Amino acid sequence: MKLTWLFSIVFIYANFYSQEIDILTINGNKVYKSEFEQIYWKNKKEKLATKEDLDEYIDLFINFKLKVLAAEKLGLDTMNKFINELNGYKIQLEKPYLIDTAINEALIKEAYFRTINEIEASHIMIKVSPTSSPLDTLKAWKTIDSISKVLANTKSSFGELAEELSHCPSGKMDKGNLGYFNAFKMVYPFENAAYNTTIGKVSPIVRTRFGYHLVKPHNLRKAKGRVKAAHIMIVCDSKKQSDCNNAKEKIDAIYSSIMNGRSFEEIAKESSNDRKSAQKGGELGWISSGGNVYPSFENAVFNLIANNEISKPFQTPNGWHIVKRLDFENVKSYEDLRYELKNKIQKDARAQKTRSSFINSLKITYSLKETFDPKTVQNILANKYFDSIEIRKNTRPKSIDKVIVDFAENQFTYKDFIVFLSNTSKQLGKYKSDVKLISEKYNQFLNLNLIEYEKTQLPLKYPDFKALLKEYRDGILLFDISDQMIWSKAIKDTSGLKLFYEKNQDTWKYPNRAKTEIYTTHDKKTAKKIYKLLSKKIKYDSIQKIVNQDDLNVELNKKTLDEFNDFNMSYNELSEGITKPIKVNEKFIILNVYEKLDSRNKLLNEAEGIIVSAYQNHLEKEWIKKLRSENEITVNYDALYSIKEKPNR
Repeated sequence: MKLTWLFSIVFIYANFYSQEIDILTINGNKVYKSEFEQIYWKNKKEKLATKEDLDEYIDLFINFKLKVLAAEKLGLDTMNKFINELNGYKIQLEKPYLIDTAINEALIKEAYFRTINEIEASHIMIKVSPTSSPLDTLKAWKTIDSISKVLANTKSSFGELAEELSHCPSGKMDKGNLGYFNAFKMVYPFENAAYNTTIGKVSPIVRTRFGYHLVKPHNLRKAKGRVKAAHIMIVCDSKKQSDCNNAKEKIDAIYSSIMNGRSFEEIAKESSNDRKSAQKGGELGWISSGGNVYPSFENAVFNLIANNEISKPFQTPNGWHIVKRLDFENVKSYEDLRYELKNKIQKDARAQKTRSSFINSLKITYSLKETFDPKTVQNILANKYFDSIEIRKNTRPKSIDKVIVDFAENQFTYKDFIVFLSNTSKQLGKYKSDVKLISEKYNQFLNLNLIEYEKTQLPLKYPDFKALLKEYRDGILLFDISDQMIWSKAIKDTSGLKLFYEKNQDTWKYPNRAKTEIYTTHDKKTAKKIYKLLSKKIKYDSIQKIVNQDDLNVELNKKTLDEFNDFNMSYNELSEGITKPIKVNEKFIILNVYEKLDSRNKLLNEAEGIIVSAYQNHLEKEWIKKLRSENEITVNYDALYSIKEKPNR
């Protein structure tokens, strides 16, 4: 069966490549038309190809291929730096192919619905951690189960039971009411319970990393967007009325000062007890409706209608506040939020949903067979063979070589699993008595090996992935070889740069220039006055005092000119000294030319940047000429010119 499957794969791909048309051959190695087309159309906006474009691009493509080939000959593709960089890109490219895309799409749509629709819910929580003992876990379960039965069989108030029995602080403060929240604000199992339970009903018992919960949704509403807000806070202990009364007096005085014209930001910096936001004039950033703030705070923020509007003082469990609305943003469309939601899902517990589905599909695809038994692992670990003191006195357990997983061309034994345990755990001893822990680690081991194998199949299954990975690979090699042969070389090769400059120094010239003082005024009479004063060697400061007596203005700019058309004269007509007033665009200008600078070649240090760039271009041309002379290149022009129109993808 396995041989048949492998033969089919080989036959399909051999048949596929036999139909490929080569567009280029370098040293007998064929480059196919499909590769050229992919890069050609990717960099081209027009939908139709022209002969001129194709000729130009095949030339660039050959240069690109020759450079990559040169990098490979130097072994740059075997360097650790290259391998690590490519692996970094490869991990990112693989991600979309290692999930159940249908489930992922459904999760994105689910997250969007829950982003634009906020739910108000209460809960009762009995605390128990994921690492609690079976006895403690059972005790917590029995407690939450008994509460669930009371709610189902009596008319007991959910809020009163939350106040009396819930381990969450919200139970005591708000009878378990968490206010409104939306997607990603709660852990995913809790979020599901809230959104999937009928309004007014109580959910089945749900387990999260915090414990067991009963969830009761009250209302569903459209999200109100988000507000950028600032606040001033005076802290008080809500249990001490006198403390809160003093805080109220302070916040009222602050509010009065703001209403009388004092800056909100200044008072926030001086008086707010929230020192983190106080440093920024009270700014808190964006607050979403259904966010992680107290309902009373959220209501105050969203009741502000206009930017810069300021609320009256209000109280939360933290103290007294005044808030200011700085900006508002409505709920974004699905298209605008899709990418952000997709990224959030990858980092959230719901990613496990799509990963689990994908793993199950791989098990079916590769006809996975399992014979794993956690008790066998316990027996192997209990064998004194694994005791470093006794290792030479005891025989190796036979079961260690038994195959436990078989899929595609992969087989894994108990030995492989124990090596995995050893590499991922500090102590093997803890597995000797915990079958559940062994099973959890086995699932990690199995999933890891399935995924790693699937990664090796991606280039075979998905031509787009293979092409993109090759594009990244060749791009990194191109950069590295270009840096070595052109960019860094041009900077480090000072003698070569100097020689190149000396051979081509006539290329970089200063034009004819003149160092000048330019006096500008709007009045002809003032211009004549300035001219006379300059003729008498009067300095600018004195000229300004004299000509500005009657509110007339004169401006001075010191400038090295290399264009003289505005002054109706050429460089040769220009003399050192003072020109008579020249009318330019309704202004009058007098030039004081104190030095003429004839055209000359630029020194290397005066134009090093552009000279290094030119040297790099020179090195590249010479390198390409050498590469073309060293390699045998044949272009299939019939295949090249058969490219006519951009394919629809």
